[in-house]
Amino acid sequence: MPTVHVFNTLNETPDWNAHSLVVLFGDEPFFKRRVVESLQAYCEREVGFPPTTFDGETARWADVMDAVSTRSLFDEGGHRFVVVDPADAFVSAHRERLEDEVARTNTVGCLVLNVGTWPANTRLYKAVDKTALQIDCRLPLKKGGKSIDEKKLRDWLVTWCRTEHGLRLTADGATELLELTGQSLGTIHQELGKMELLLPKDSTVDIGEIRKMVGGWSQKTVWEIIDFALDGRTADAIAQLDHLLASDEPPQSVFAQVSYTLRRFAAAADAVARSQRQGGRVRLEDLLKGVGFREWPAGALKLAEQRLVRLGRERALSLHRVLLQTDLSLKGSHASPARGRDALELLFLRLGENSSATSTPSSS
Repeated sequence: MPTVHVFNTLNETPDWNAHSLVVLFGDEPFFKRRVVESLQAYCEREVGFPPTTFDGETARWADVMDAVSTRSLFDEGGHRFVVVDPADAFVSAHRERLEDEVARTNTVGCLVLNVGTWPANTRLYKAVDKTALQIDCRLPLKKGGKSIDEKKLRDWLVTWCRTEHGLRLTADGATELLELTGQSLGTIHQELGKMELLLPKDSTVDIGEIRKMVGGWSQKTVWEIIDFALDGRTADAIAQLDHLLASDEPPQSVFAQVSYTLRRFAAAADAVARSQRQGGRVRLEDLLKGVGFREWPAGALKLAEQRLVRLGRERALSLHRVLLQTDLSLKGSHASPARGRDALELLFLRLGENSSATSTPSSS
């Protein structure tokens, strides 16, 4: 069957028995956990025992395939499930064997591979897409696959909150929740669980409720850091960063929340540049609304407009590249807390530099 997005499998449980190979790919651990939990529940309900799990870093091909093809002494005809997690190293070592395995019709057991990287231009991807099941466990992407489809993510979150937590999350509330958490679904799930305990069933959760209940002191500090950095108050931003990191907040978590806001400024700068190339003029307020800024609290749109102008054209247009560089650093060379701090300080220094004499968008 075709590759499906995880939203489909969360809404409707797959027919696990229909497949001899299943691949979970992508970088969102929350989605993968939910799929594996669904499989475990199915196994316990229908098969009578949980799936067998192998560590993909050390698993041998013979051991894994023996587990897939051997029926349990306590099972009369049920499907046997074997999970390799993480499976990236296992796939790299046995790619050709897996290509042969996809073509087999033996359905005694099902092999489940949990991978991070899964290029669509490989023979294995195409074979699984044609005859087996692979589940895309990434945040939903827009057409072209280059940016997150925030509307689809928000709509899913509203539905998820209703079905899983019994709360009526508004669209604005969902957008605010995604912003406050840096789109960290694990954190969102925890926050919704907390609300479920504190609020009556069927309560409406709007933007005000989200701001009141989510994040606390650390989130307030992140907002202040963003404000200081965008206003050129670099020393104040770094001082607040000190307080936050001293409370054991990981640099990666701080960056996730900071980058969510900065990506909006980058998107706004791109839209202004496109309009100027076409010879048009736009009202910055309308443009900012179009990329997700809101007039809440009062005066927020005007403040965002002033900050975009202060950034200047050149620096605003370079934000996507700067954020990507920082993200890669925090996942690689600057993954440790001490070096992660250095990466964040460099980001704030770049934001706080005096605006160069480049053209800036003007409102009409």
